[in-house]
Amino acid sequence: MMSTSLSQSLSQGESSPGFWRAQIVGWIFLAVVGFFIRMAVFGNSAAAVWLTLVLEPLAFAMTSVAAVLHGRRAGKADAPLLVLVSAVLLCLAASALLASVSSAIHQMFPPGSMQVMPGNEYRLAFLYYMGILSIWTLVYFGVSAELSARTERMSKMKAETRSLQLELEHLRLQIEPHFLFNALNTIVAEIAERPAIAEEMTRRLADYLRYSLDRRGRGLSRLEEEIEAAQAYLRIQALRFDTQLECQCQIDPATLQINLPLMTLQGLVENAIKHGMRSAHERFVIHIRTRLEGDELIIQVENPGRLQAPFDVVRSGGGLGNLCRRLELRYAGRHAFSLDQRGDSTVAEIRLRGAPEPL
Repeated sequence: MMSTSLSQSLSQGESSPGFWRAQIVGWIFLAVVGFFIRMAVFGNSAAAVWLTLVLEPLAFAMTSVAAVLHGRRAGKADAPLLVLVSAVLLCLAASALLASVSSAIHQMFPPGSMQVMPGNEYRLAFLYYMGILSIWTLVYFGVSAELSARTERMSKMKAETRSLQLELEHLRLQIEPHFLFNALNTIVAEIAERPAIAEEMTRRLADYLRYSLDRRGRGLSRLEEEIEAAQAYLRIQALRFDTQLECQCQIDPATLQINLPLMTLQGLVENAIKHGMRSAHERFVIHIRTRLEGDELIIQVENPGRLQAPFDVVRSGGGLGNLCRRLELRYAGRHAFSLDQRGDSTVAEIRLRGAPEPL
């Protein structure tokens, strides 16, 4: 699998503009360096020019063909040892060919025209190009291995992000049918005894659903919008409980434009009504409070009533379990949720630090 990934990266690399820019610039640089080396070794400017004009383009062509041919084997799981042996043999063959061409060019010049080490042209050229091609091969495989690792990391990150997106979508889809089911049950319960109330609840539910559909697919909403949605939900439930149900908001204006996951506040309000209305209070008031402490947003929803048992969000499931899972996906390690008994009231509190992660 590692060999396949490397081959795919090499295939992508040799066909990319970046590879060809590096290949051209690199061999131009080697041509300039080679020219001055030949001038110093042989002391013949004409020979240095001809050797450079012939050998460097030939080496460029051979390395380019090798890269292209290797890239076309993408997806074939070659053994790393086989790839290494093949690379060494190709370097030897290419160096021998380049040395032979170099020796042939040297034969075109009169004897004694070379100032240093005459008669050793083939050996010098072979060692020179064996070193150059070995370095080229090491750089090629090294860069490609890094590209392979980077591509694999990006693919893994994309897969994880997509998985989180699907999970968030699944969680969100769990919320809306859950709310709709509860609201319709409330309406059905009122039709026989209070048809006018049921009719008005239906209108308010339609308004709420229109509001919700306008925000479908966004994933995030401003706290200001969350408060409006929660109040719309409370207006539906207020008809069921007559004047017994009230909502009082203490909102820090600095929090209104903060983004948070869609339907976060409604999950707290719905839980407050579901469990708090068990109490025997004649007047049921839900308090919604928000404030900032540094970069931490604090949201509290308080309702009269007592917790039936110690709260465990991990085992709670339902709306609160769904909410906590969504917060974990958006604020990994940067959020806290609590549900506590404070006197005669139950207080649900969310603390969020920083901005939600985009998914």
